[in-house]
Amino acid sequence: MTKPTLQSGMTRRPEAKKRRENALSYSDMLPTLTPINNNDETLYSHGQPASFTKGLKHDKYGLATKEEYAKFCSALITGDVNMGGLSISAGEKARKWESPLAGVYFNDIGVDSDTVAMAPAPKLGRSELCAEMATVYAMALTRDMSFEDLCDPQKIIPDIKTGTKKVSVGDLIAELRKLSWFDPAGKPIGYKGHTLTAHEQRRRASLWETPEKGLTIDVLFRGSTAGAKQGPYISQFMLLGTHDLTKANNKGGDPKDGKISYGLQTIEQAQLIPEASEDYMTTWEKWLKVQQGTLFDHPAHKIKRRIHTPRDLAGYVHFDALYQAYLNACLIMLDSKIGTDGDNPIAQQRSSNSMPFATWGGPHILSLVTEVATRGLRAARRTKFQVHRRARPEVIAARISQVAEGHVGGMDPAAIEQLENMLKELGFDLKKRTAREGSILDWVQQLNLHKNGAGKAAPISDDKNFLLPMAFIEGSPMHPAYGAGHATVAGACVTVLKAFFDSNVGFGEKINGGGTLYAADDADTLVKAKRQDGKNASLSDELDKLAANISIGRNIAGVHYYSDYYDSLRMGERIAIGILEEQMFTYHEKLSLTLTSFDGDTIELIQTDGGYGTNSVKTKITNAQGIEVPRDTWWTRDIADYGIVDQPAVAIA
Repeated sequence: MTKPTLQSGMTRRPEAKKRRENALSYSDMLPTLTPINNNDETLYSHGQPASFTKGLKHDKYGLATKEEYAKFCSALITGDVNMGGLSISAGEKARKWESPLAGVYFNDIGVDSDTVAMAPAPKLGRSELCAEMATVYAMALTRDMSFEDLCDPQKIIPDIKTGTKKVSVGDLIAELRKLSWFDPAGKPIGYKGHTLTAHEQRRRASLWETPEKGLTIDVLFRGSTAGAKQGPYISQFMLLGTHDLTKANNKGGDPKDGKISYGLQTIEQAQLIPEASEDYMTTWEKWLKVQQGTLFDHPAHKIKRRIHTPRDLAGYVHFDALYQAYLNACLIMLDSKIGTDGDNPIAQQRSSNSMPFATWGGPHILSLVTEVATRGLRAARRTKFQVHRRARPEVIAARISQVAEGHVGGMDPAAIEQLENMLKELGFDLKKRTAREGSILDWVQQLNLHKNGAGKAAPISDDKNFLLPMAFIEGSPMHPAYGAGHATVAGACVTVLKAFFDSNVGFGEKINGGGTLYAADDADTLVKAKRQDGKNASLSDELDKLAANISIGRNIAGVHYYSDYYDSLRMGERIAIGILEEQMFTYHEKLSLTLTSFDGDTIELIQTDGGYGTNSVKTKITNAQGIEVPRDTWWTRDIADYGIVDQPAVAIA
């Protein structure tokens, strides 16, 4: 056991160096990984139609050339700063690829971007991708309903009918449940066929209320964690403010007013929201312009209120400042004097003449919650550009429309066959060349026709226009789908907050005076609601819900899939754990930090004696069944089935 010292000068420097070396050694004990993609890129000619090509030149069928795509991939893999000499095809008024080489960079803190990895994305034509597309279609159909109405099966979805009958939220649930991925009794086809990997089984089950009930209205569009499935949809961290607004004037505020003290300035939870019914890219001409990388001016937002509808949430995650929601949550918890977690004499204020500040106080956590964000974003960029290059939902929707119409050009016949499988599962009759009345595809083409007028989607027919109505005028960002930057950052930032604060205390008793709140119909008044399980929300629950809101808000906009959220969230969690582990070596006192993971594991970071030996820090993980899990087994849980783990963890002497 190496005892801590407080020496200075030449006697301190060797210890500082050794602590840093041992922190690195602790990271190096993790398994060596070689991430892989789902092989759709090489399975079909020139990487299409399920790969990211946005910004490249596209023919009238929306396909990029084999040569340009090959140059693009080569530049990404070799780190060519000139991107193979490629230029965005939209010309001068064009968007640009966003940090395509960030994943080539290395990290100076925490694990390397290749020490975290994501499983191969759902493959083209398989059951999970059908379910993911059905979900983003369903989200587009319901963007302007309140979250309260989405919990009521009788509420009517605007502008949609089955024959002459109006369509309800309950009807939408019934259609989704026809898909094998959402039905516990279904027999979906996964990555390896009918036998799903353990990871696919977990991801599928996370969409259900219970293994017996499957998908229900109580978990529609919800996150994968227990906390995200209970109570109102929106986390109270996105609605409430702080008590103390202006310390300089000694005037306290009411958290229900939704104003957060930020020094002597104020952050309002109310925001400018997008106009209702404003959807984009619902004609082939507009879709194709977006794929070329065309730059558009954003429409003005005129109305201001707290988040009340899915479109409001999509608007928030369109322009948020990366870690904005988690910084706000941190300020709310600091204002409410939420205690720090763990066995720390300074944090627990056991001394009568000192208090936390630079360590275990506001400055410590406010900087730490932002510190992890850039590492999460860098890892997400690596999975996006250097590994998976997954096409966005707007592209898969277009491919579905093309195959339904027969507007396929040089699309790979094997890919067409997989897209036909998706069409059949989604309710399209390949012989009659029409969508089943009352199917989600039927409702999507109705919505597009309502927005466009007749005959405006050519060369796609009105009754085969299954283009995904997008919440953003520019569609998805100029980078691939998998992983999701917002979800990775959510996983990292929320993990840090759960580790730092005593996140198991009741949210209501500490912050809002009791109960669970949501925005009522006027979106200005907060009213109380009950959770389905009858329990009170903990801080950990509300933080998990916050991570789900921000991540799935991007799905609601049409730019991500559920698997993007699910896997990226957990990758972000591991990035944060890696950074917290390294920082344990910097403390000269023994302490512990404890949090609940997104999968219900109890994770304890333990500094045993304040020393700097490799054995002075331990990560203890106990799964939801109460069984202790080795650190490397937990770290690779979601990728263990895919041949990504090259070398198991090794002990460092």
